Amino acid sequence: MAKQAIIGTIIGGFDGVLNGLPARLVRRRKFGYTVELLEARGRLQAGTLVHLSFAEFLIHQERTGDVGGAGAPGVIPSTA
Repeated sequence: MAKQAIIGTIIGGFDGVLNGLPARLVRRRKFGYTVELLEARGRLQAGTLVHLSFAEFLIHQERTGDVGGAGAPGVIPSTA
């Protein structure tokens, strides 16, 4: 069974040029994420891989079975 794609939004990447652009998480790295652009913008085409810091990529959903917790990338702990 194939893994479910993790989709997110780029926030502030490349001085705001890619702000709001949807992307698919390809891999998590020690210092951020590698994502694949889902739409074209400017000179970048859909399918282009870009490297972003953890702060520049907002994950909308986690794969089924993923458990978020303190320190999990892309998960903001509740303060309630």
